[in-house]
Order: sequence, then structure tokens, then C-alpha cells
Amino acid sequence: MGDDLFQFPITGWEVKTEPIDGLLSIRFPFLAHEQQKLAEADPGRPYIMQAEQAREFRDALSRAIERIENQGLASPLLAEVPGEQFSY
Repeated sequence: MGDDLFQFPITGWEVKTEPIDGLLSIRFPFLAHEQQKLAEADPGRPYIMQAEQAREFRDALSRAIERIENQGLASPLLAEVPGEQFSY
């Protein structure tokens, strides 16, 4: 597992919609360092996407979760294989 995988753990998410323009905004508050308290989480930047992009993002997350869950059912040796990186 890469050292940067847990570099900025998110503490939640905020999703807003703009139905007239068909856009979504998603923001991921995160911790910037190990001693940072949840109440002090960086609010993160808003990322804007179209509804179709959001569907593709949802599907990519579902595939990644399924892969993790399927590896959890596999033998311990397979669980140590580095994960894949999914990008749009």
C-alpha cells in the first residue's frame, strides 16, 4: 500500500445541486495532519460535475467497493495485492 493512500483522510462530504444548470457540487472535508481534530477539518474545495459525470463517479465507486469486498472474501495472500486506481 502506498504511503500517500491515507495522507488526507476525508471526514465527510457535502453535495449540492443546481437543477437549472444540471450541475452538482461535491466537497470533501479532510484532515491535513495526524494531530488535527475533526472539528478543525479543512473544508476542501468544491468540485463541480455534470449529472452524467456524477453517475459515472457513482458507478466507479461501486466497482471499487465491490473489488474491495471481493478481495476480502479471497485468500489472505490476494488481499495484499496493491489496489487499483480508478480515474475518470
